[in-house]
Amino acid sequence: MEAVAYLSVPRSFRGVRDYALVRWGERSFFLEASLVRLGTPITLTAYVEVDERGNTVRKVFKKDGRTLRTYQDVFNTFVVLSFSSKEHAFMDGPPAERRKFFDWALSLLDAEYYAHLVDYRRLLLQKRLLLRGGGDPTPITRAMVPYANYLISRRREFVEKVNAGIRYSFVPKGARVTYEPSVERGEGMVAKAKDEMAVRKALYGPHRDRFEILLNGKPVRYFASEGQKRRIHLGIVIFLRDLLEGKLQDAPVMVLDEPFVYLDREGVEGVMRSLKGQVLLSSTHRPGISGHWNELILKP
Repeated sequence: MEAVAYLSVPRSFRGVRDYALVRWGERSFFLEASLVRLGTPITLTAYVEVDERGNTVRKVFKKDGRTLRTYQDVFNTFVVLSFSSKEHAFMDGPPAERRKFFDWALSLLDAEYYAHLVDYRRLLLQKRLLLRGGGDPTPITRAMVPYANYLISRRREFVEKVNAGIRYSFVPKGARVTYEPSVERGEGMVAKAKDEMAVRKALYGPHRDRFEILLNGKPVRYFASEGQKRRIHLGIVIFLRDLLEGKLQDAPVMVLDEPFVYLDREGVEGVMRSLKGQVLLSSTHRPGISGHWNELILKP
């Protein structure tokens, strides 16, 4: 399951680094998969190499023998949505973890978003280097404004869609996502230039925005049970699946590693009713199987 997910998102869905995926005593691993997308056969391969310190030194993805140059190309070739019972960072971790998830989701849905995000991060790196040296970042900040405005606008729209869409039966009532940009518009970053120069850090912009998951107005990481967190997280992932299916005209593959931990029977049945397309699912308990599956393969 982890290998399948890695061929779409080049990282472990358990949150471990690449060296932890390499067989003990080896320095690399190789994956190969035969896929069918919209009736077209595809061969996708991945080669990952690590050094003696555990650092990833080489990562090569190929589609039908041709190298894919960007991670966006990898995502677009084979779309897999994963959920793991070990993924706590999205619900319980710092804002950066939720930004990472929503940036990834928006990049899959909107190629222009991904292009703006890449350009914004390129300028942000230049700005940080300038600030560390005590320089005035205002010219670079002005160049960042249009990219920041696009990211902020699309994030607001996406959060509204998520809140309207995660109305599955298993998601607790009162669950919602909030988005708090550090500045309302990109122009606000220019106005804060002196504050950033004083501390030599880039304090404002989309890279500092906050996404929060709430239940009845309170942060789930502090006030929700593990079962409630699991239901909300699954609801967001499954809603993203629905959005991507509409865009791609092809349901993404879903990889669910122990999704039913902390869920009662009603929650398990609600999740199962919401699944469709090709699903790889692991569970220590056999869930109730709804009747709409065309093919079901059970392996002990």
